[in-house]
Amino acid sequence: MTYLTIALILMLCAFVQTVAGFAFSLMAIPLLLLCDLTLPQAVVTSMMGSTVQRLLMVAKYRHQVDWPPLFRMYPWAVLGIFIGICLLRQIAGLDINIIRQLFGGVILAVVSLQAFTRVKPREHVPAWCGWIAAFFSGILNGFANIGGPPMVFWILAHGWGRDQLRATMPCFTVMMVPIQTIFLFLSFGSAILCGFGLGVASAPAIILAVFLGNKASSRLSVPKLRLAIMLLLVATGLYYIIAPFCK
Repeated sequence: MTYLTIALILMLCAFVQTVAGFAFSLMAIPLLLLCDLTLPQAVVTSMMGSTVQRLLMVAKYRHQVDWPPLFRMYPWAVLGIFIGICLLRQIAGLDINIIRQLFGGVILAVVSLQAFTRVKPREHVPAWCGWIAAFFSGILNGFANIGGPPMVFWILAHGWGRDQLRATMPCFTVMMVPIQTIFLFLSFGSAILCGFGLGVASAPAIILAVFLGNKASSRLSVPKLRLAIMLLLVATGLYYIIAPFCK
């Protein structure tokens, strides 16, 4: 029953990510925490599930990726991942209600960042902007597998089209997965193995969700869906922050 529930959660998140372009882990981790997974287990399950979805995107859009800048940014992402996982290790031992409150705050912060930050395309984007984006993306990825926003801002600054955005994001995050996996295993050991198993075992459901999402994206109003998802995430974040005080 737990596996089926987790597979359905990852399927839902993959569908939303495919249609709207964001929110996989922002939706997945709060729901996975309700399935009695620890925070590290939830992060790993989300990481593996989102990797399946991203690999499908990489296969489709890989020829539109500008690879050299990503390779130059990668060392900064690795440093960020290390710091993010150190933060995750410090937080993982806290009471589950405190963890949920902290993650509720993270959800509200990320949603606010995406909703209110506007990036104008520039003719020239300095290399150091990419390094900073990769560093903070690595921190957020290591902490909670939510490293998308910093990279999105860097991509938007280049004025690239939607397909190049959809190509670059999954490619860079997939590049992080091997080193992220090593750091996670060194930090938490066998306690997170179930997360790898749950994420990989849910692959058929995730692949189906991506297929359905691609079909639905041409029929649904993506702006309205993105707004609905943001409102849902805000409600989730507020619930996680307030709920412990109501017990």
